[in-house]
Amino acid sequence: MKRFFYVKIALTNLKKNRQTCFPYLLTCIATIMMFYIMSSLSTNSALNKMRGGETMKIVLIFGSVIVGIFAVLFLFYTNSFLVKRRKKEFGLYYILGMEKRHISRVMLWETIYTAILSLLFGIACGILFSKLVFLGLLKILKMEVVIGVEVSAFTLAETIGLFTVIFLLIFFNSVRLIYMVRPAELLKGGQIGEKMPKTKWPLAVLGIVTLAGGYILALKADNVMTGLNTFFVAVLLVIVGTFSLFTAGSIAFLKLLQKNKRYYYKTNHFISVSGMIYRMKQNAASLSLICIMSTGVLLLISSTTSLYVGQEHSLYMHYPKEFRISLSLGTEPDDSAQFEKELKEIGTYAENYLKDNKIDVKNEESQTVIDVAALQKDGNVQITSSRIYGSEDFENLCMLQAVTLEDYNRETKKNETLKDGEALVFLEDVPLQQDTFSVNNMKWKVKHLPEDTRMGDTGLEFYANPVYRIVVKDFAQLQELWKINKEVYRENASKVKYEYSFDVDFPEEKIQKLTSSLHAYLGEQKDAPHAFVYGIENRTEGRAEFYSLYGGLFFLGIFLGLLFVMATVLIIYYKQISEGYEDKERFAILKKIGMERGEINASIHSQVLMVFFLPLVLAGIHSCFAFHLVKEILMGGFGLWDMKLLVLSAVLTFLAFAVFYVIVYLLTAREYYKIVSE
Repeated sequence: MKRFFYVKIALTNLKKNRQTCFPYLLTCIATIMMFYIMSSLSTNSALNKMRGGETMKIVLIFGSVIVGIFAVLFLFYTNSFLVKRRKKEFGLYYILGMEKRHISRVMLWETIYTAILSLLFGIACGILFSKLVFLGLLKILKMEVVIGVEVSAFTLAETIGLFTVIFLLIFFNSVRLIYMVRPAELLKGGQIGEKMPKTKWPLAVLGIVTLAGGYILALKADNVMTGLNTFFVAVLLVIVGTFSLFTAGSIAFLKLLQKNKRYYYKTNHFISVSGMIYRMKQNAASLSLICIMSTGVLLLISSTTSLYVGQEHSLYMHYPKEFRISLSLGTEPDDSAQFEKELKEIGTYAENYLKDNKIDVKNEESQTVIDVAALQKDGNVQITSSRIYGSEDFENLCMLQAVTLEDYNRETKKNETLKDGEALVFLEDVPLQQDTFSVNNMKWKVKHLPEDTRMGDTGLEFYANPVYRIVVKDFAQLQELWKINKEVYRENASKVKYEYSFDVDFPEEKIQKLTSSLHAYLGEQKDAPHAFVYGIENRTEGRAEFYSLYGGLFFLGIFLGLLFVMATVLIIYYKQISEGYEDKERFAILKKIGMERGEINASIHSQVLMVFFLPLVLAGIHSCFAFHLVKEILMGGFGLWDMKLLVLSAVLTFLAFAVFYVIVYLLTAREYYKIVSE
């Protein structure tokens, strides 16, 4: 063959097949661009200058991995569709004397053209838009950082290397598909596989069982640990159930329609049902994928939007006061009276510093407290080592906080009394109404309080749910709890600490200076009579970390949501194009036998509507059942307890996506009609 023959024919093929190849090329460019942007953001040097930059880097690196995995799976899927559409074309080449190895060379040059164009335009667009996207990210994070355009050699190499490997794998897969079929099958192309499909009841039952199992797991989650343990299993069951029901259940449904004579024997229904029942196996895969991608978009965008909008709520859950200073002894005395005396002495250091420097504070709170991670069982608490936790134990994980009656009465301005062996117990912020309560071998009689009694915020709700809060009679009992904790956790045991919390009306800069001066003062107490350790938290510094995490997740949710939407649109487009070409000859025959254009339009409308909106409806149902699981993860894992916000975000996301879905339907249905009417 002449020199450059394969090069020229490959270029001609891409031009002639532009209706399917051009969207694929745009998809490759967009995917490369999005990967480059995500990767370049994760390596941007400006992150090192930001508070919370390390958290942001972790989120962006995670996003880069997700985009990379998505690129492999999705580009493989779309390329397989293109190869299937062109089987008849390759069959003609074979008849004209080209062997499969020659066809493979043509496909190699087509892949080279696609790879070069995609990488050039993808990286160029990535460089062009990376600054804009980063400025958008900073806006989300509510930060002001002046940066220039950075072109990272590592990001360039990573992008080129990854997508070169992807395109090579796509080429080898395409060649495999061609070598697996006989020349006669190539000539028949998409006409193969149009036998009457059988109703596969075992598969339909499997779909119902797995889908029901996924829904039940989602509804059974009652805390963050249960949610995290069951999330991936539930997702897997729902995916299997969705594919099974679309594959077997849809055929069963169409056959039921076929048996309904009043519905079936109408011109438009007869044509649409008859056509769909023969190709439902092919449609099932794409419809299932559309449904799963749509569900992913709904959950991803609604949950990350809720986190971003509710980040101040979560921040105040974690930091009830602007400052929280914790002080604990380096060595704990055995005598409880001496223990309490020394702890209160070091506890006055921070308070005295603020008074000596005439710093105006308000909403002061102080207490002697111990916080312990534990397991709940039958209304009681067991402190046990995390090294022996089983998977079922994580479902019962809780936090235990204990304070003395003296501190409780002072902070709540009450005058409660306790007898020996009595305690006040709160679950979350509500008084426990059971008769007794125990922690390992310590047992108390619960003194009942009115149900409307509240204890106040602690910040522990952010970490684990539920939180048991116990008020004991004196410091000696607090020390006994510490000893149990010490025996279980040894060197990792949490200490009895003196907590001092307060608010200040200072701007951010002055809060930072106060934090630095407190660190300097407490760190200089080397000559203090008792060795101690301390920790300082403030809401202002915590806000930067919250914005980095929650804003980063929101950015990632929008970014990946757009990626999934792009994939959904392309799958819908290819589905409609494929359907159009397969129906073209059938509708031409219908026109020849006298069927009017209006009847053809009605048949198209009936056929498309029958299957097009089923993925959207099922995605909505999936999202409703997943809402409870996602809610538990957001509440327990991120401290977002605003139920109204969660519901509103989910509803608005679904409505917005439904409008977008309808627009895509109107556009692709028009393309479908153009093809069948040619």
